[in-house]
Amino acid sequence: MWDLNYIAEQDRYDLMLQESTELLNLDEAFRESYIDIVKRFYNMFESIYKYFQMLQVFLSDVNEGKYIEFTLEAILSEKEGKRLIIEALYNYGAMLLLLDRLIPSIARERIVTCYIRYSNFGSSDQSNSTAVAKLIKSTGYFYNKAMNTETIPEQYPAKYFSRFKLDPRLVESLLNSMKDDDIYDKLAVYGNNPLHRSLALAN
Repeated sequence: MWDLNYIAEQDRYDLMLQESTELLNLDEAFRESYIDIVKRFYNMFESIYKYFQMLQVFLSDVNEGKYIEFTLEAILSEKEGKRLIIEALYNYGAMLLLLDRLIPSIARERIVTCYIRYSNFGSSDQSNSTAVAKLIKSTGYFYNKAMNTETIPEQYPAKYFSRFKLDPRLVESLLNSMKDDDIYDKLAVYGNNPLHRSLALAN
């Protein structure tokens, strides 16, 4: 199993296989045994990218006025609309962080490489393979489950999130709303004590 270097040097790796009967037999045995699992993991990776695509298309359509009754400003002025947009972005970020924490990068890269090799190259099933490879490639982050320790690279996860960018003005606006606005109507629950304001807004 190879990592994403295979994509750049496909001919060299394929030649290595062709020159070794043992490697060819191992490769075929692996494909027959694990292709279904490889496809399931790839579909999960691709679904995260498709989620981003759909979110990006929706936000773009709103900005272009395709929804006559709604503008982004109007949506964000309503508590329910603001909650939905914030939660949509939160879900995307949570998926990326969980992906990076729970499936090591070397495993992700090898799974995607296997999918590309074992699928018909250039078929419609691989239309997103380049974007998926970009999404799942190593970030430098590593979680050691046995020791419960993390290796966190510089500017993580900002660089990771920036692989597929959302409108920075929208992100800043949502962050300010989360910091300053009572989005989930918690202040009434915690009372008017200023000492409890931060706790109320955090929930």
